[in-house]
Amino acid sequence: MSCQGDYVSMATVVVKMKFCDKTHKIDVSMRDDGDLDVHIDTDCENVKAFAEKLGPVLTMADVTEREGSKLSDPEILEPLTLTCLTVNGVMDAAWLEMGMLSKSRAKEVGSNEVSYELVE
Repeated sequence: MSCQGDYVSMATVVVKMKFCDKTHKIDVSMRDDGDLDVHIDTDCENVKAFAEKLGPVLTMADVTEREGSKLSDPEILEPLTLTCLTVNGVMDAAWLEMGMLSKSRAKEVGSNEVSYELVE
């Protein structure tokens, strides 16, 4: 973890999957070697299985490149539905931690969302 005195840098993203009534809290922190520690706290068995397959560490390449990334590996993604936003949450937390997304802007906007506008 990246530390300055008692301060530990970490980015947290909460994914609220209202469709399946599940919540996933994703914490990502930068390690001294440049890799990222990932922790996913969830009430979903499928996301728990995904987190186990993903493992506790991501490399910079895992969050900046599609080819060879653990976040696009079909075997690792297998427990999740294609509509699950957990992978996006992991990516957002990683990018926030690396400074590739602005933490101040994230605080300002609060969240991104997918909305359903069905025509009947």
